[in-house]
Amino acid sequence: MSLTSDRGTSGSIFDLDYASWKIRSTLVVAGFAFYLGVFVVCHQLSSSLNATYRSLAAKEKVFWNLAATRAVFGVQGTAAGLWTLLADPVLQADKAHAQQDWSWFHITTATGFFFFENAALHLSNFVFQAFDVFLVLHHLFAFLGFLGLVVNLRAGHYLAMTTLLLEMSTPFTCVSWMLLKAGWSDSLFWKVNQWVMIHMFHCRMVLTYHMWWVCCGHWRGLLASLYPPHLALFLLGMSLLTLVLNPYWTHKKTQQLLHPVDWNFAQPQPQSSALPRTNGQVPPKKGQ
Repeated sequence: MSLTSDRGTSGSIFDLDYASWKIRSTLVVAGFAFYLGVFVVCHQLSSSLNATYRSLAAKEKVFWNLAATRAVFGVQGTAAGLWTLLADPVLQADKAHAQQDWSWFHITTATGFFFFENAALHLSNFVFQAFDVFLVLHHLFAFLGFLGLVVNLRAGHYLAMTTLLLEMSTPFTCVSWMLLKAGWSDSLFWKVNQWVMIHMFHCRMVLTYHMWWVCCGHWRGLLASLYPPHLALFLLGMSLLTLVLNPYWTHKKTQQLLHPVDWNFAQPQPQSSALPRTNGQVPPKKGQ
C-alpha cells in the first residue's frame, strides 16, 4: 500500500512526509527527548513538592520518575490504541497493510520512548546492580518491534497501534506504586486503583487474544508486508507476552492487592524472624 494513499486531512499536525528517513528519525529523537524531559521534570517537581519522594533512596527515586514517565506514555498509547480499535476505518479495513499519518507519528515517537526506556533501564541496572529479566525482555522486544516498523515502509500499523493499547495499565501502576510508597495502601483510593489496574491487566490478556486472531486472519498479508526476522520477533514477543508476562504481572498485581508490599524494593526476610510490616512496606535493614 502506498505511503501517500492514506494521507490525513491536509494541514494536520500529522501531515508529514513519512517516506523521508529524516522525518522519521527526527520524530524518533523527538520522542526520546520528550520523555527524557518528562523524567527530568518529574524529578524536579517531586524534589520540590513531595516529601515522600525526598525520603526515598536513589534507586527508588529513579523508579518513581520512570513510573511517572511510563504513565504519560501510557496515556498516549491508550488513546492511540482505542482510536485504532474503535474508530479508525482505514486501519480496520486492512489490518495487514493500512497506514495513517497519525499512526506513523505514534510509531516514531513510541520508538523514541522505548529507546529511552531501554537506556534508562540498563543504566539503572548498571548503577544499582539490579536485573529484572521480564522487564528487560519486555522493553527489548518493544523497542526492536517498533524500530522495525520505522524502517519498513510497507508494514501495516493496525497491530502496532493495538500493541500500544497494552500500555493501558501503566498509569494505574504508577499511581499504585506512588501511593504505596506514601503509605496510603490502606486507603479506599489505593484499593480502587488496584482493582482497576488488575482489570486492565485482564483486558491486556483479552487484547492479546484479539491480536492473535488478527494474525491468523491476515497471515498472508503479514507475510507480504513484514520482513521475516521482524515477523518472527513479533510472534516470539507475542508468545512471551501471552504465556508468561501478562499472567505473571496479573498474578503479582492481584497478590499485591491482598498483601500491599512494594515487591520492587522489599528486603528479603529471614525465615526465622520476619520483619514487621508498616502499612504494606517492609522496613529497611539497619545501615541502609
